Amino acid sequence: SSIDRVRDHLCTKGIFGDVAELCEMRGDCTWVVTCPDCGTMFTLDDDEHDELLSWSRAAGQSCGISA
Repeated sequence: SSIDRVRDHLCTKGIFGDVAELCEMRGDCTWVVTCPDCGTMFTLDDDEHDELLSWSRAAGQSCGISA
């Protein structure tokens, strides 16, 4: 899944990704997570972003994303 790819990529390096929400004029939004180490970008929908954020908070990991 997209969440697993983001988590595996960031946690292999032990870092947090940079997160940005991008929205179109009609209100469709998507989340982009960028690896600050290499610039790899991952696109997530709202549900995937929420799930990854919850995992990052609950796991107390030194990697993932933060709000």
